[in-house]
Amino acid sequence: MDEENTTAAAADAAHDTAEQSNDESTAAVQENADSAPADETASGADAPTDDAKDKAASSGRPKRVRKTTTNYVPEEEMKKEMIIPDGKGEKLGEMPNVVNKFGDVTWSTPCLKSLYYIVFGVGKKAEFKKHLLQFNGFNFSEEKEEAELDKVTQKIHKLKLDQLKEIMDLCDIDRSMDSFEEKKNPDKDMLSTRFLEWLQEPKASGKKLKKASAKRKSSSSAAAAKAPKKKSPPKKAKKEASKPKKKKQTATPADEDEEVNIPGVSTDKIRSKIQSIVANADKDSVTVKDVRKKLEDWLDMDLLEYKNSIRALVMDAM
Repeated sequence: MDEENTTAAAADAAHDTAEQSNDESTAAVQENADSAPADETASGADAPTDDAKDKAASSGRPKRVRKTTTNYVPEEEMKKEMIIPDGKGEKLGEMPNVVNKFGDVTWSTPCLKSLYYIVFGVGKKAEFKKHLLQFNGFNFSEEKEEAELDKVTQKIHKLKLDQLKEIMDLCDIDRSMDSFEEKKNPDKDMLSTRFLEWLQEPKASGKKLKKASAKRKSSSSAAAAKAPKKKSPPKKAKKEASKPKKKKQTATPADEDEEVNIPGVSTDKIRSKIQSIVANADKDSVTVKDVRKKLEDWLDMDLLEYKNSIRALVMDAM
């Protein structure tokens, strides 16, 4: 009897325990279901609304603006052509003596470089002769004339006496003793004053142009005409007859009278320079273009427009 009571009590206890566990699991599920909307509501509260955004924007903090980037493209530099002022005197390119003397110098000649610096300042070496031959005197405004002439005077006084004389000779300026009122050997101050006056209004000296090269050619041709012709002995004549005759180069018409109108240099100088270039070159491989290129280096200027005249002189020299 006691055993049956004990067994029944144990069964009741187990049943109660099972019901209690079922109740706890049901309560947990219900609790999870109730907490889910609360979590969603809480997450929704964390998200900012439009009103909150507007409020943050109007809080006084500056709004960041994104800047657009642009690539820098450098502009092409425009080549500025120098404008030669129109003075009161004659252009150097219209003075035969000056043009002839300019043909004897190059851009590297000190007196030409100094003259260009006094007149124009710093410039490109290839344009020294071109600009100077267009110069016909200073043309300063009344307000700046005194100051500009003072600058030019300072440049002239920085020259040594020998340098000043060379520049005046290049410009064909008379600096003889008789040309001055004092009738004495001029000093540096006297020469500087005359040079400055000439720069303000250049004028040709009026001296006759010396053509030394023409005299030499005429004297050499006259001597050749007077010289008696030597008769070759008959034996040599036979030997020469057996040799094949060389073809003579056909000279272009008027080779001797061909004129190359290059500003600043005479035709005789061009002819002698071409003869020198051809003499020192390989005649089998040298071309007219090679000779013209060497002439361009010598004169510091482009000679393409004179190629036909240069070709005639080169063929004559060869």
